[in-house]
Amino acid sequence: MSHPFPTARIVPSSHTVGARSAQPLSGVLLHRRLSHSGGRHLSWPLLAASNANGAVGVYTCTKSHQLEAKLRADKYYEAEMTVQDCELDNYGVVNNAIYASYIEKAREELLVRLGISTGWVISTGNAMALSEQNLKYFTPLRRGQKFVVKVRLARIKGVRIFAEHLIETLPDRKLVLDATATIVCLNMNYRPTRVFPEMSAKLHRFFSSKDGY
Repeated sequence: MSHPFPTARIVPSSHTVGARSAQPLSGVLLHRRLSHSGGRHLSWPLLAASNANGAVGVYTCTKSHQLEAKLRADKYYEAEMTVQDCELDNYGVVNNAIYASYIEKAREELLVRLGISTGWVISTGNAMALSEQNLKYFTPLRRGQKFVVKVRLARIKGVRIFAEHLIETLPDRKLVLDATATIVCLNMNYRPTRVFPEMSAKLHRFFSSKDGY
């Protein structure tokens, strides 16, 4: 059983995305059987994301940089949650592995809030994968404790979305964990592709505005 306090690092494993490795980003999941040139098959959970019209395009670097400049450093999406008994380890605190699911759930809620459809990307084969995630623990959560997961868009660059996360207790806002994640967009051939333009636009709009939308 893992101790609740050490720093953890989730790094790429055997899942292959073109020339890069990436772990799957779970969320709205679609398990598919993938094969690569070596003939080995992988079962990969996929998170789909796109706009309702199903149009795919590419942002130029110039436009991406213009949007990035507007991002607010103090703008977070917040998802409130409560610790469940099944999430505890033998020490009576939340198991280390559970924290990754908390921040994943908050990202999912954010996409729903932005009205990004998962069905279209699933139908076209596009997807997103978690390529790297770093977690730093400060204090453990306990049985029945209420907390908030905060998600912030750090930047979007090329095929990657860089996100930052904080977990804080409620109501005292004591820091539990901070985390960073790198998410990669994939095309129908499961190769990295520029972040879907509709998603990029909505993320930038939300995280550059004062009050959201």
